[in-house]
Amino acid sequence: MIHVLFGPDSFTLQQALAELKRELDHDGMLATNTSRLEGAQLQPQELAAVCNALPFLGAYRLVLIEGLLARFEQPTGRRRARRDGRGGRRPAEGLDGLGPWRTLPDILSDMPPSTVLVLIDGDVAPGNPLLKLISPLGSVRQFPRLNQRDLPGWIVGRARQRDVSLSREAVLRLADLVGPNLWILASEIEKLAVYAGGRPVSQEDVEALTPAAREANVFAMVDAVVEGRLRFACQLLEKALQDGQTASHVFALIQRHYRNLLLAKELVAAGLNAQQVGARLGVHSDFALNKLLDQASRAAVPQLEVGYRRLLEADVSIKRGIYSEELALELLVTDLASVAAAMAPTKQPYRRGARPIPIR
Repeated sequence: MIHVLFGPDSFTLQQALAELKRELDHDGMLATNTSRLEGAQLQPQELAAVCNALPFLGAYRLVLIEGLLARFEQPTGRRRARRDGRGGRRPAEGLDGLGPWRTLPDILSDMPPSTVLVLIDGDVAPGNPLLKLISPLGSVRQFPRLNQRDLPGWIVGRARQRDVSLSREAVLRLADLVGPNLWILASEIEKLAVYAGGRPVSQEDVEALTPAAREANVFAMVDAVVEGRLRFACQLLEKALQDGQTASHVFALIQRHYRNLLLAKELVAAGLNAQQVGARLGVHSDFALNKLLDQASRAAVPQLEVGYRRLLEADVSIKRGIYSEELALELLVTDLASVAAAMAPTKQPYRRGARPIPIR
């Protein structure tokens, strides 16, 4: 019995794996008969030895392999061109690129019926040669990342499983604050269920309990800084510090955002589309990605370079004891927002679905 579970939605993938384990564990001996292997260094003969072993006092032996498919992902685009340009060999396509793993179907055909083999991986391309080789031999399930517009329905379903109801406003606010990270969403729903104690969860409950609500104010402050809205940025900074955010945390978020803006400009100029930029930068929310691309199209490179120098100067002033963290942060926010207002040119906003405009 062979199962292939892959995709970026690790939460749903792990739920599917847990359900499979429950189905197999009739006698309570599955944990004793479970082997977990790392695919990065695994050799076919090692896998064969594990798969051919019979279970001990149980009905099934479960063999889990993580990361084997990822070994056979093909470099694409500019990365492949750079690799070839340095004299490296271009990876062989198809079965030739599998090496000794071409014999995997033979290994699988020799497994005893008591062995259940599960391959677990993250995001894998449809053309992955090992995936194509073993797909006809077993069950293959892909777990794509949940789309932002489908989050409210997922939240309602998860809340129903926890026997708690959320108001429509609470659902939308939770989806907006957390985004498509199902691990965090599940944790927040669990926390809200305990807090509500049987009553419906309101938007105020979400605002009070979800750390991302306070984080959202910080992100709004960072946006105001980059967009040159000085007064609003200072107001939001004051509120963030009153809410318990540390100056060092806010400083780190500003630094990360400036870094992402510079990288986004470079990636768009290289011809990547919005989804590719988001994947490279780890920005998976459509709303956050569109905002980032819009800000990147409006911000001039000199503005961002000046911003980076100001960040460095603020960091040095803190470490040398010239200013306290909070005073250095207040001065930094004022300085960055003033620079943004003075230097940022007005560009056509980035439109979702539009072809990215190269920024030189």
